[in-house]
Amino acid sequence: MSQLITQIIYGCTIGAVYALIALGFSMVFRAVGLLNFAHQEFMMIGGLLGYSVLTRLGLPLPVTLLLITAACGAGAIVLDKVGLWPIRARRGPLINAIVATIGWGIIMSNGSMFIWGPYSLSYPTFSQLKPLHLGSIALAPQYLFIFGVGALVMVLLQLLLKKTMLGLAIRASAEKPSTAQLMGVPTNYVISVTFAISGAMAGLAGMLIASLYYASFDMGILGLKSLAAAVLGGFGSIPGAMLGGIALGVIENLGSTYISSTYSDIIAYLILILVLLIRPAGLLGSSGGSVA
Repeated sequence: MSQLITQIIYGCTIGAVYALIALGFSMVFRAVGLLNFAHQEFMMIGGLLGYSVLTRLGLPLPVTLLLITAACGAGAIVLDKVGLWPIRARRGPLINAIVATIGWGIIMSNGSMFIWGPYSLSYPTFSQLKPLHLGSIALAPQYLFIFGVGALVMVLLQLLLKKTMLGLAIRASAEKPSTAQLMGVPTNYVISVTFAISGAMAGLAGMLIASLYYASFDMGILGLKSLAAAVLGGFGSIPGAMLGGIALGVIENLGSTYISSTYSDIIAYLILILVLLIRPAGLLGSSGGSVA
């Protein structure tokens, strides 16, 4: 039983990271109706930049987290303004914008390989503390730290969306952009903020997940699991992205522990497909196309 509880907690840790990236997918989709296939590459850039800052500049971890978060948020704004906004401004077909995100993602991945090389880079350990023992359950401090950071960011995001004027503007623009613009909401500014938040969360998630596994130019593939998490929770739903990320992380970790790490991805995606066959809109999704 103690091993089961431990693996569920560790699965929640991985799931919290998935949820941060899934939230970015959902927020951008709600803002501009676009599936941004370059989004997960900000996770990759966050992981690689974090490695360089920690190992070469020697900055403290909290400062590094803030710097990477800000850098990836700014990078996401640049991506939108340079690579996506001109397509929207000229009312280009949606498929063109989607293909553009795929192209930008490939450029980011290959550019990172040129800068950091093709090899995996191992992070220094975040904490030298011994495992925390709760009865027969032993928990690594690094996992607890990562889960805590992920949970804190998700809480802060919910407070931003529910309790601030900016959050109201983001939600209004997502629901009815034309009406929001007529009411004086600066929709272009809101879209930029949305991209910044999504990129910042992806960069932060990249640092957190890289500290557990590795940093590499191809780690964006891990971010695609977060797209599955967003779909599982209900694509476009903010609470759904959180739930889907946690659920996918727990399922993946339990499958790896009790069945085989070789088949953990198969198990996770099989359950995803079964859920969608039963509830096509996802766990918290709406079949009407408008997701709360």
